[in-house]
Amino acid sequence: MTPPLRRLRLAHGGLAGLAEAVRSGALPADEPLLASLERVASQDPALHAFTQVLADAVPGTEGPLAGLPIAVKDNIDVAGHVTSLGLPLDARPVAGRDAEVVTLLKEAGAVLVGKTNLPELASSAVTRNPHHGDARNPWDPERTAGGSSGGSAVAVAADMVAAALGTDTAGSTLIPAALTGVCGMRPTHGRLSTRGVVPLSPTFDTVGVMAWEPRDVALVFGVLDGSAGRTPAEVDLAGLRVGVLTGWFREAEPGVLARFDEAVARLAEAGAVPVPVELPAAPVVRERARVIYTREVGAVYSDLLDEGDEDTVYSASVERRRVPGADDVGYARALRFREEWRREVEAAFADTDVLACPTTPITAPRIDTATEETTSTLMAFTYPFCLAGVPALSLPCGLQDGLPVGMTLVAPSGADLGLLDVGAALPVHSRPYPPPPREHHP
Repeated sequence: MTPPLRRLRLAHGGLAGLAEAVRSGALPADEPLLASLERVASQDPALHAFTQVLADAVPGTEGPLAGLPIAVKDNIDVAGHVTSLGLPLDARPVAGRDAEVVTLLKEAGAVLVGKTNLPELASSAVTRNPHHGDARNPWDPERTAGGSSGGSAVAVAADMVAAALGTDTAGSTLIPAALTGVCGMRPTHGRLSTRGVVPLSPTFDTVGVMAWEPRDVALVFGVLDGSAGRTPAEVDLAGLRVGVLTGWFREAEPGVLARFDEAVARLAEAGAVPVPVELPAAPVVRERARVIYTREVGAVYSDLLDEGDEDTVYSASVERRRVPGADDVGYARALRFREEWRREVEAAFADTDVLACPTTPITAPRIDTATEETTSTLMAFTYPFCLAGVPALSLPCGLQDGLPVGMTLVAPSGADLGLLDVGAALPVHSRPYPPPPREHHP
């Protein structure tokens, strides 16, 4: 006897077991989808995780993701549906074909439930949206879910879907994952296909994966990178060298540092060896990343906005980013620095297996007081690794005043699968707290 739909756990229940139940016939293939749609109808009017719900969704019965309801950020193409970029649906064209990552999800048996909310043109680490509503944090709907993949994080945290895809330019998957208490991965730059994903800053852009547990992130990631079916390696924590980042990575709220330090202590108790690591000072890294980002975003925005309906009104933050960034010389200098920074980060792994730091310096801020400075603050610990192009995994490591705190683990370039294996083995993600309240009403 299957449980009532309202009790069927999706993200919160373990994806491999749910997919196996569908494949074996123990669970009808449409039940996870119906549970998802029921939950979206109940909760999304208050949380604004979605820009579109896909009424033509059909679940698969075979494959590693059989029957699993998954959402994708609305800058990823789904054939027959508008790719809104957070703009009004009537201001954007219908996609002619699926993005490659969407094709892979469908071939693996997943069912695409909907497209998730983002700030206009993925322009912020706070998912405010004047057209689709502000994505609200299930832990406290007066607070942001982060961004720009805020809708994807909300959908997973509130158990509206089994997993979700976001994109990540300067922390856009890592930040929302941390603020909503889910797991989020930014892969090695270039590891996953971005065909059919609207670009923002190609030097940084990647597709990201969000799920409730590291093993579930690994399941979805395996489908996207061709390693599906791989047996995760057993990681012995004894002797694992964890490079605990010091210096500017300690510039965080006391409560965030306390939860992070407790997580590191749990790692040490499990046999890991914390090693202090200091990377170069922040200002130069931040400035070079800003030069690349503003130059590339300015070009992309100008093209996108010029293509749009002349009657569409954009927010001031979007219009500001239309302005061209650095000149050719400054841009070339910043790209050269990026290679130097990549070598600097990679060198840190000579004496460590993974690096660790808080994902964000603060917990989720209130939506009504968030500013552009809030975005800069939220990105403070993520953009250095986005600039380096290395893989990063945000794991929940506790609550501070009832709000989730995230811990980021970073691995060398190309070590994505090993990073996921480590994440699954660590005690830091074994939550000492329940998921957020399931029911939210407008």
